Amino acid sequence: MERRTFLSFAALFGGGMLVSACGGDGNNTAVTTTTTADTALAATQAKPTGAVTMYYEIRVPNPEKATVLAKIDALIGLMKAKTGYLSLSFKQMTGESTMVKNYPNSMKGALDQGFVGNSKVPNFYSLFVRFDNYDNMLASGVQQWFVDNIQPSLFAYNGATTPPTKTSVVLEHYEGVYVTVAAGDRTAIYTTPEAIETFLKNQSDEVNNLYVTVENHVMINNVYLAEFNTKVRTLLTTAQTTFQPSDDPAGLGLAGAADNTYYRKAVTTEILQNAFYDGNLRSYIMHGVWESMYDHENSHIDTRFQQASGPVGAYVVVGPVEPFYNTIKQG
Repeated sequence: MERRTFLSFAALFGGGMLVSACGGDGNNTAVTTTTTADTALAATQAKPTGAVTMYYEIRVPNPEKATVLAKIDALIGLMKAKTGYLSLSFKQMTGESTMVKNYPNSMKGALDQGFVGNSKVPNFYSLFVRFDNYDNMLASGVQQWFVDNIQPSLFAYNGATTPPTKTSVVLEHYEGVYVTVAAGDRTAIYTTPEAIETFLKNQSDEVNNLYVTVENHVMINNVYLAEFNTKVRTLLTTAQTTFQPSDDPAGLGLAGAADNTYYRKAVTTEILQNAFYDGNLRSYIMHGVWESMYDHENSHIDTRFQQASGPVGAYVVVGPVEPFYNTIKQG
């Protein structure tokens, strides 16, 4: 699915066809769509170098949830035997940031659990499969595996029947190949190919940590790619190294909450750039892992972050859409 369209769906989550995906009245008109994995784009553009991420966004109706989760477990076992495989994480959307929308500070965290426990909203997931290079990603067969094992579950269900019945309405999904521009953790900032590969193989993204992932999705005009990457590296460094109170003797910060402006330093940060441009646009994912949702929200209040994000935001022509996720599978 075209990235601009999919981001619009994410921003309007909960309406139209999405409601019929898990409940609804079943009266929506069937929609047939195509989904690209940058295959056509790859045929006309330079092959990416260094580590790559095969990235998917899917909406899974409740009757298909158990099947999809079992398939992801199988995928982890399958990929571990593949040459060049680095890591995998599967994340479920829980809510959305208010601070990225410049809502009043009093509303921070208001949408934290907006997508949880609503039977009329499908389960929205992101899948990251990391490899040391593009050729090994292709050779792993992960793209065909997705077609064979996940796409059959991506159809809306008619909630007007008992039990709900599968329809011919395709639940569109997004997929793309991404490269990591820069990454960081509480130890260092990583910008070389070797350091980025090591980072991707050893992320602090374990399920039992109960961390919160934030994915800020944007698109820019591709002509500004080089200068945008320079500015976004600066933003990543600021996001990864700041905390409040800034004079915390431990150099980490204090836990964020609704009634304070403290926040602990981000656990990890990463800038993912689509390996291919589409028309005149290039998509990005600003990926961060935090100890808590309030740590992230309060970071947006910090003037240091605001000053670093301003030059980056000036390039954005689509977005930002910034959902929260919990990591539920990792390997």
